[in-house]
Amino acid sequence: MISKPLFKQSCKANAGTWVFVSAVTCAMLIITILVLGNLNVNEIRSSMTDMFVKDAIESTIEKNSMTYYDMTAAALESYESSYDKLNFLLNVALAEDRDVIIANYKTLIEDGSDDQQARQDIQTEMELSDEEFAGINTLIDYYLAQGEDYSPSKISEYILNQIADAVYLQILEEEGQEVANTVKAFITAAINSFIASGATDTIEFATNYIPSVVSDVFHEQSFDYNDEKIYVSKYFAKEKISNISYNSIVSYRGELDIKEKQIRANNPDYSDEQVAQELESYKETIIADKSKTLFDELPGKVGQALSELGSMDVYELVIGAIFYRIAGLLLPLIFVIMTANNLIAGQVDSGSMAYILSTPTKRKKVTITQMCYLIFSLFSMFVLTTIASMISLASVKTADISITYGQMLLLNLGAFVTMLAISGICFLASCWFNRSKFSMSIGGGLSMFFLVATILGLFGSSVIPSAIRIDAMKYFNYVSILTLFDTISILSGTTAYLWKFVILIAIGAVTYFLGIKIFDKKDLPL
Repeated sequence: MISKPLFKQSCKANAGTWVFVSAVTCAMLIITILVLGNLNVNEIRSSMTDMFVKDAIESTIEKNSMTYYDMTAAALESYESSYDKLNFLLNVALAEDRDVIIANYKTLIEDGSDDQQARQDIQTEMELSDEEFAGINTLIDYYLAQGEDYSPSKISEYILNQIADAVYLQILEEEGQEVANTVKAFITAAINSFIASGATDTIEFATNYIPSVVSDVFHEQSFDYNDEKIYVSKYFAKEKISNISYNSIVSYRGELDIKEKQIRANNPDYSDEQVAQELESYKETIIADKSKTLFDELPGKVGQALSELGSMDVYELVIGAIFYRIAGLLLPLIFVIMTANNLIAGQVDSGSMAYILSTPTKRKKVTITQMCYLIFSLFSMFVLTTIASMISLASVKTADISITYGQMLLLNLGAFVTMLAISGICFLASCWFNRSKFSMSIGGGLSMFFLVATILGLFGSSVIPSAIRIDAMKYFNYVSILTLFDTISILSGTTAYLWKFVILIAIGAVTYFLGIKIFDKKDLPL
């Protein structure tokens, strides 16, 4: 179906242009990959990511330090107060009567009374006031939990369990069981450490105790960030974590002191309980204020822009969006415009087509031969770019480059399929018009319009960080078939590019078919 002499003639006539375009395109691609690989441009992104991660970790340390300090200080104060009261009640106020009261309670229970009835009978029998009855209830509660051992260690254990259980129930309702279990264990350990240390100042103990615990816990932690395992120890040593924690607690205490003075100054008639109640409502605000991240302190759009810059893949932007969809298609596109015109319209315009058709060669054979040459020349060109890209990629594989061999192969395939569609349009124009100026104007004009629209549309696409993105420019992408070359889908690992490839192949097939049909039936100025 093709004419070998005509195919060879087309090869010779366009060989110089083909070699130049292929060589320059391959050279541009090689230089782009080597320069990006050797410069290791992703260091900028890594530095920004490190900055954001470090800032987020520091904010979390500060928030947890202030939160756990507040809980620990409150628990220790509650422990001291509760221990003194309970010890006085059991070993002083009720020291003479406690054994008798417990014996009566046990007898009533053995005789069939329930707990509530037994307590009520004791109150009636002893003619207790409400305040005295509250003390008896506390004694019975202690007996049920600890037995008849009223030693300091048992009393301490009882108070500790009560405080830990109260904290557990509060956190359980607010945060869930896992967090509640962690907090309960933390508070229990804090109180035990306080008892063992023999300290007397709960505030100072909590201020020094929390940083040591936080540094131990956080230094061993890790978390996932952008599909990467991040270890806190990479960013902060134990001593640094402890310092951050201590400074945040001291700053938090200072804020509370200032706020308390303000409340007392504005409300001189307030009792200590009222002051404490109003101060409590400010604690969450102070903690949130003192543990703000960089993003929290920046305007929303600025923070979003910095986040995008931090996660931006420079290789995806430069190689995928800029080279393969724009720069890498420029010279092949010019080759297609010139060659498609020369293959049909140029020969009709110059009169050489009359000589070709004067031989036994039919029109359809001519157009099919020229079509095969144009497709073959493009295919050969992108085979060379594929080889060049693979060799270049292998030479910088040790660098921090994110593009794989499979993705590079798909990018070259996509570039070929895109140029196949463009060549079909140019070939159709060449077959349609008898004058080169019309063929070049329509086929070449449309092709250049697609390229320019793609360049303008790039500034509105998602690969450009929002800090410099112009959203209104994205509409240019809707009028260019080059947009169907979805490099973002290829490099992100999705399959959206497949159906777009099918459309590009369909455009090429339809335009080539129409070009052959139109040339076969139209009148020629022979």
